Amino acid sequence: MNIRSRFFRTSLLFSLVLGGCATIDNRGHEVDSDHLAKIKAGVTTKEQVRKLLGTPSCVSTFDNSTWYYMSAETQRRAFFSPQVTKSNIMRIEFDAENRVKVVDLLNEKDMQVVAHVTREEPTSGHTFSVLEQLLGNVGRFNGKDPDK
Repeated sequence: MNIRSRFFRTSLLFSLVLGGCATIDNRGHEVDSDHLAKIKAGVTTKEQVRKLLGTPSCVSTFDNSTWYYMSAETQRRAFFSPQVTKSNIMRIEFDAENRVKVVDLLNEKDMQVVAHVTREEPTSGHTFSVLEQLLGNVGRFNGKDPDK
């Protein structure tokens, strides 16, 4: 048996073994479609939504009139980083009388990419060199125990 054939068989076996090492992880609050069908705009109250769906994953930042129920399914193969395979966000808005105003189901298509700022702001103060950091405390201690 030549080396190429042995290498091919070994790499095939290795890839099959690693391919089978996949884990699927569900996180968050997956909303049941039967419960979702019971929520009617203008009729269902906050308390009824809480009884049907449970506590929301998060509440809007500036007021508590919008609730979010979030869920995600991730898949991890062997030692690679996990990949999100499915994610859903259900948004429920309430009116001033605490009745459901709008029910939206958001998914990957509704996501927006946020560009992070990479610049650094300068700060005032002294920057220590490596030598100053290593030898900075030499001679600062007088050997007396402060607790006595």
